[in-house]
Amino acid sequence: MYTVARTRIAYALLLAALFVPNLGSHASAAPKNENGLLITPLRQYLKGDAGSAVPSTFTVANLTNTPLTVAFSVKQFSVADYTYDYTFATPADNWLSLSEQAATLQPHQSHTVSYSISIPKGSAPGSHYYTLFASAKLTSQSVSSTVQAADVLYLTVNGALTSVSHLQASSIKWITFGSSIPFTLEPVNTGNAYSFVYVGSQLHGLFVRPPVTSVGHMLIPGKVRRITGSIPSPVLPGVYDAQYGYKSDSGWIIQESHLVVYIPPWFIAFLLAAFLVTGRFWRRRKRTNTDGTPTEADTAT
Repeated sequence: MYTVARTRIAYALLLAALFVPNLGSHASAAPKNENGLLITPLRQYLKGDAGSAVPSTFTVANLTNTPLTVAFSVKQFSVADYTYDYTFATPADNWLSLSEQAATLQPHQSHTVSYSISIPKGSAPGSHYYTLFASAKLTSQSVSSTVQAADVLYLTVNGALTSVSHLQASSIKWITFGSSIPFTLEPVNTGNAYSFVYVGSQLHGLFVRPPVTSVGHMLIPGKVRRITGSIPSPVLPGVYDAQYGYKSDSGWIIQESHLVVYIPPWFIAFLLAAFLVTGRFWRRRKRTNTDGTPTEADTAT
């Protein structure tokens, strides 16, 4: 488990992309469904120097049995504090240009679209966030609808990158009865580049479960993210030292440590049964004389 520490940390710039197979030139490489569009990759991570051009591509496939006219567009995105819900807006810059605005795709055909990002000279180092959209109108039984697929793009302008964060708040349920002990972390990225962190947790005591490490979470600069997790409850009731926090991809650690009380349901049932048995025993004892003979009230009954 992590070494106890509570400090600002520097991050390396790394985020593992979701694996998506590349499409071939024909629909045989595309999944067989009738839902609309497929875009690959789902995420791209590009870097470039100020004053340079960064080229790339994305591929769109028509998964329907009818020709589609697919329109291509670009939005910039941000995230909301805590929830990290995405918000989209018209780009505030004209850095990204598409090679084409639309294409007609035959049934189960794929098409590759090229684009280029021109980073102006003097641009400040840091991260920029775009979404590449492919949209098409579908008509089924005289009902029209719009289908859309998106490729999320993370662009980093090289230079003096800082991915610094601190823990704005944290909490843990200090008494629990269930199979897990929930906790919450609220880190905020105060740097100029996104970062990637892994949340870990562990109990210290007798008969505890192994440490738990979660999937990675991205931290966007200037945004607070609420990350929830849980620690598996131990076998026995008692007071335990719960340690939970996160570790950056560069190895820096922030960790919290708190005492928690675990009372399993079976232990509550055991205490209740013991209380009932003890109470019945004492009631019986009070109804006998000191020499062990029944009281007069018992004899009369």
